[in-house]
This record gives sequence, C-alpha cells and structure tokens, in this order.
Amino acid sequence: MDQQTNYIVFLCYGNEGILHECAYSLLSLSRLYTPAELTHTEIWIYTDNPVFFQSFKDCRLPLRYRPLDKNTIKQWRGNIDFTHRVKIEVLKDLTKDKKGNILYVDSDSVFTHRIDKVWRQIQEGKLYMHVMEGIVSGRINIIMTKLNAHLQKNATLKINGKPIHDLAMWNAGMLGFNTKYCHLLDKVLAFTDSEYPKFPKHVVEQFAFSVYFREAGQVKAAAPYLIHYWNLKEVRSTLASFFLHFKDKSWEELALYSQLIQMHVLMQEKVNFYENRSILQKLQNKQWLPVKPDWEELLTQL
Repeated sequence: MDQQTNYIVFLCYGNEGILHECAYSLLSLSRLYTPAELTHTEIWIYTDNPVFFQSFKDCRLPLRYRPLDKNTIKQWRGNIDFTHRVKIEVLKDLTKDKKGNILYVDSDSVFTHRIDKVWRQIQEGKLYMHVMEGIVSGRINIIMTKLNAHLQKNATLKINGKPIHDLAMWNAGMLGFNTKYCHLLDKVLAFTDSEYPKFPKHVVEQFAFSVYFREAGQVKAAAPYLIHYWNLKEVRSTLASFFLHFKDKSWEELALYSQLIQMHVLMQEKVNFYENRSILQKLQNKQWLPVKPDWEELLTQL
C-alpha cells in the first residue's frame, strides 16, 4: 500500500492559554519524531494568531496555517452559535481538497507515544476517537442521563440496528479517519445542527462523531498514544510560566524541557486535592491550583 499523506490538524483560536496548549502539544510531537520522519506529514493549524507559532523560528515541524478571522469563526459556529461546530467545519474545509490520513487533535493534548500504528490503521480504514466514556443509556453521569432522556424522547435513528441511545459516547478530543470517510462529516454536521437547538449541551458534537464513526466501522481508542487533559484548564498557568521562563531557548531545547511538565501527575494531584478537602475547604469552595514550578530546580532532574 502506497504511503498517503498524513495530516495532523489543530484548531487553536482565542486566548493565549489555548496557544500555549497547542505549542506544548507540538513540542511533545517533536520529542517523538525527527523532522526526517515527518516527510509524509503536514501539520495544519487553524488559528487566528499564526504569528505566535511563526515566532518559533527554528521549529522544524512541517507546519501549515489556515488563518481564521472573526467572520469565519462566526460563520462556522452556524445559526446554532455552537463553539464545537467549528471543529466539524475545520475538517470539512481541510478535506475538500486533500486525500490521505487525518488526525484531528484538540490543543489540550500531549503526545506520549509514537503514532505510526495509528497512521497505518487509519490508512487501512480504521476510525479513531480518544476514549470511550460509556454507553449513553447506562446513564453513568448527569449529562448522559439527560442525553439518554432526550434521545429516547426525540430521536428514532438506529445505527447498525441499535437505537442511538444504546451506543457509546466517545471523547472527540482526537479524531482519526481516512479522507474516504469525509462524507461522514456531513452527517455529523446535520445531526449537530438538528439536535443542539433541542439539547444545547457541549456533548452533542462529540456524540454525533460517536454515532457516525460507529456506523462506518469499529472505533479504536487513541488514549494509549496521548493524554487529553480537557478537565485541567488550571495548568494553563503552568504552561504560561514555562514559555515565559524559557522564552529565549531554541525549539529543540523547549522540546527537551517540556517533559518537565507531567500532565498525568498534575491530573492526579487535582483528584487528590478534591478527594481530601476538609469540610471548611468545601464550605469555602476552595479550588485546586498547580504549584508554580521552580524551573531551574526541575532542570536538574534532566
């Protein structure tokens, strides 16, 4: 099978914290691959601030930019004015003139392992999402319970003989598919536009991907290859501190030093904090914040 082009796609617009997340994700990729190993790869960043990324003069990743302005973002949010709808439009925009293997990655993700196997399987026709979060009808949390009630009340759609409320909800922080499946994006968009006005919750877009990826084939988990820290917005202060402290360093040095930020440790610290809050801290609504790192001290660990 001939090697097709691999496309990694980021959507990165808004505040500085999101830019830092995306840069950190790119650094994690640089730790895993040499520039020569990315010969068949293009990294597309849909952003309202390409200058931020272009400021890393010696970054040797194969970066491409699709500048976004306010009008485009507004148009892609659609009549339903839904922020996660933009992701679907990004993928439709990218695939309209490209053929190959697509890997969409949310900015708040860090690559932990090489993704060679993922690329091979996508080219073979496999579909990827980040991680399975549970069967909707299992009602394992409040949002699943509400979505289940909505789907049973308003939807009659079945996928492979199953009512859609009996399907799994997958996290859409990572999406992998070959462009031969780009027609699924129209189905995802139509479902989102139809259901979000009736059920205006953030999970509508990710459930739409879950439904139509599952209709097309078995969905595989990308979780073994990256951490998606969607519930750890507090670490944006850590990332800001990192890029400020090392602002004069080369991209190669930043890639090396970026491993000092251990997302899995920070995620566990947050869990431990909330599990062990005192009654007084709960009454005061005490929130977790990561400790500001002593970067020079941490450098001695390398």
